[in-house]
Amino acid sequence: MGFDTITVTAGATAVYGLATLLLWFENWKTRKQQDKHFREEADNRKLGELYSAFFEAWGYWRGHRSGNSTVDATQAGRVFEALIRLECQLRLNGYATEAHNLGYAVRTMEGIDQQLAAVGVALKLVAPEYRQVRAVGFNG
Repeated sequence: MGFDTITVTAGATAVYGLATLLLWFENWKTRKQQDKHFREEADNRKLGELYSAFFEAWGYWRGHRSGNSTVDATQAGRVFEALIRLECQLRLNGYATEAHNLGYAVRTMEGIDQQLAAVGVALKLVAPEYRQVRAVGFNG
């Protein structure tokens, strides 16, 4: 009888150990999947903030440039805040060249339209054909 008790105890211990190992493996796979999902969500949120900053800067700048609106100091501040926010978002997302070029354009007030277009093309939000503004000539 002593042999049967030892055999049963050893078998039960082996089954318990295997079940524990399988449970650990399942938890590890679940954690790995959750981490991947969390990273994807964070990357999507980060990209969404970049796109939002681009459209906000583009919209404020186009509104600022239109001749139909009067611009006070508050509105001008919003325009530059949006442009600088876009510059920061570009840096955070790995678009250093575009951030440098846009930052220089904003600080010198030269070529902002072209830099916004270049940023839009780099982000694949603007078709490359729209990068350059071309004047339409009239014959006559």
